[in-house]
Amino acid sequence: MNITNIIVAICSLLFFMIGADKFLLFLEPPCSLTSSIPLIVWKIIGVLQLAAGILIWLPKYRKHVAGFFAVFMLVFTMIHLMEQTYDIGGSAFMAVLLGLLVWNPGFLSRKNK
Repeated sequence: MNITNIIVAICSLLFFMIGADKFLLFLEPPCSLTSSIPLIVWKIIGVLQLAAGILIWLPKYRKHVAGFFAVFMLVFTMIHLMEQTYDIGGSAFMAVLLGLLVWNPGFLSRKNK
């Protein structure tokens, strides 16, 4: 298993977790932006994140999904900072991992020996 697959697995798991949380509200503490985002938008974001959890496994779509959500996570990190909320760890972490998938430096494609 190479590093790319590990990053994809982590991102996929996180997409499923945060996407499902938009419907089931199981993460504690909840996102501090929940009350400032309209419910329908929140649900649409959840559906997109659940779809991304699947599509990121398909090499044909991986860079597109990773690129879109890297920017998406950076935007939400900035929104958190502008709203002076600091629960940005998840979005910043995912932005970095997704950025690695888009950039695809050499160490990601080498096989572990």
